[in-house]
Amino acid sequence: MELWGNVWSFLGPFFAAVSFILFLYILFPEKLEKIVVHVFWVFSYFSGWVERKAITHEVAHMVSTNFAKTYGLEEVPRIVVKWGEEDEAILDLKKNLLLVVLRRGKKHRYENIARAILKAIPELLTPEMKVVYNPMLIDCLSAHIARSLVEDSQPIVTAINEFVASELEKDEEIRKFVSMIVEIDDESFLSRILLPELIKVAKLRYPHRDPQIDDEVLNLVKTLHDIVKGDVSKPMICGKYFGILFVRVARPEKLAAVPDAHLRFVEHSLSECPAIETIYILAAGEVNITAAKMLRTICAKELTNTRVKLEVSDEQEYKGMYRKKRYTKLYVCKMKVERK
Repeated sequence: MELWGNVWSFLGPFFAAVSFILFLYILFPEKLEKIVVHVFWVFSYFSGWVERKAITHEVAHMVSTNFAKTYGLEEVPRIVVKWGEEDEAILDLKKNLLLVVLRRGKKHRYENIARAILKAIPELLTPEMKVVYNPMLIDCLSAHIARSLVEDSQPIVTAINEFVASELEKDEEIRKFVSMIVEIDDESFLSRILLPELIKVAKLRYPHRDPQIDDEVLNLVKTLHDIVKGDVSKPMICGKYFGILFVRVARPEKLAAVPDAHLRFVEHSLSECPAIETIYILAAGEVNITAAKMLRTICAKELTNTRVKLEVSDEQEYKGMYRKKRYTKLYVCKMKVERK
């Protein structure tokens, strides 16, 4: 009995600790994962193996929380970091594994995390993008998404900014491109419009690479940027790869007058550009959103009687920045165009 008492005096606290950890995991899985990350970093100063594990856990934690929720990832692959000759990321769909290979850093924790995230993001969005689009475009998108992902960790943001300054912002045109992406994301058009369109076309075009597609991507980015700034003259992309119409519902004097004018604009645009496959109805503010929903319903009903059919494929209301005003109610409705 005395022996069992001594054994239990050692095992009792151990089982109690394990039970407490399991209880925390059930209630607060994300917070517990963050604690595990900190523990790994404490011991990483004594072991390269532990350092690699720490990077793996931190990147996986970031991806499984903010990134997966923002970009609608239904399933997040298991992430593993290894040391190698050069930075690269390899996605194994069969094993649902994302292998991130890094050149061995010299205890530069934040630089290593930044490099790992920058390499992982294109694979997480869709690997086809790396083949179909200009690598510089992918780097610009990855850098912006990575900064948004780690915005609560200033040292990692600083490391990403250093990469952007040294690799991307040497060219004036690229600086403008990065700036446009930032402003597009203010209204959350990056995750709701730009990236879904880029991913869709990349999957259709893969594995073919046509330089013409870069011009159309630049046109799409400029058009979205003009819409955000309120300077758009022709909110339409009528190209070989992208066929998109944007309808920004402005503040109406009379709510009932909105649908008719916008409906005529949609009909004219569809007639002018047979390549249009998608229509986005955009609005900001309660009154405009109400008008936009009326337009959505009327477009789906009225155009059914013509040679075109519109179906709502996605509809979102959310809060974001609009004309430098934070927490404005915003609305994006995506409609699929089917020609009879």
